[in-house]
Order: sequence, then structure tokens, then C-alpha cells
Amino acid sequence: MLTDEEALSRLATHPLPANPWVYATDRAIIIKAEYTDTIERLLRWAPKTRWSAKHRCWIVPLSGLELVRSILPELSRLAEAMQTEPVTAEVPGNTALPLDAMAADETARQIFRDNARLLYGSDWQRETARALDRNEAALASWLVGLGVMEAPPAVLLGEMLALMRRRVLDIAAAADTLERQLAASGIAPPV
Repeated sequence: MLTDEEALSRLATHPLPANPWVYATDRAIIIKAEYTDTIERLLRWAPKTRWSAKHRCWIVPLSGLELVRSILPELSRLAEAMQTEPVTAEVPGNTALPLDAMAADETARQIFRDNARLLYGSDWQRETARALDRNEAALASWLVGLGVMEAPPAVLLGEMLALMRRRVLDIAAAADTLERQLAASGIAPPV
């Protein structure tokens, strides 16, 4: 395990990616997620990790930095799945990229997340990866700023737009079919 000083040094040279659910302070790593056995099992190897009912978050000592870094995509996926609406709170920044590039990449990730959640609800990451024929782990890594996708953000957003347009057509066709079935069965839909 790392000492606090070693962890702070590593964070200074290689910070955690900007993430609304998992971020480091100068005293601990905060995971904004509800208590679940799954997260508890993921964090069991970081001694002195605890759930704070008062603050509704997990608190991981800085010594657990590399464990958190290794499971960050899964932690982010679980934390986001627990959210009832998109989070827009400020997150301690990652200064590894120039501000414009970092802001553009985060904007692309946010647009992707918001639209994927609109299409698929709480399990949007898995379903979107399947619909776009993308690797779910690679997609999750890109969404938290850790990995590079096999395609640039503009390509992924273009694929998302095409997927949404296909879904609109599918839903419109299904609504037309339902309307015909209701009419044929004599069931009048409410006006």
C-alpha cells in the first residue's frame, strides 16, 4: 500500500480523470455512490475504506489510490447507475490536458452519456455498447476519461445520432402498429 505522501505525489503527476462520482482530495478518495455490497466487494482490498451515511459516499484512504484507479470504470458505471438525474456539480479538475482539449472531450462524453441514458435508462452503458457494436469496457474507460476509444468522439457521437434516428423510426412504426391493433380490437385509446 502507498503512503499518503506517495499517493499525493502520484496524483500530482497522474491525477484521476475528471469524474462527477469519483475524485481525490488531499485527504482521501471520495466515491459518490450509495452503499451496495458490490461496491463494498470492489473496495475490500483498500484498508480502512468506509461508507459515510452522513455524506452518502464511500471514503477510501489515499493508500487505496491504485486500487481505485484499477476499478474506476466499474465504480463510475455503478455510481452513475444509481443517479436519478444527470449530475452537473463541479468536480475537482484534471489538468493533464490543456483546458480547451479537456473541456471539449468532457463535453463530448457528457453529450454521449446524456443521450445514451435517454435511450436506455439505467443500464445505458451496456445497451449502448451493444447497439453501437463497441467494447463495453473500452467505452466505460473513455466515458470516465481513462482510455482512448477505437474511434474519435465525433465518430461516436455520429453513431449515437444515427442510433437515435433509427430508434425514432422503430418507435414510430411500433406506435402505428399499436394504434392499428387498438382500432382492430375495438379498444379506444384515451384522447
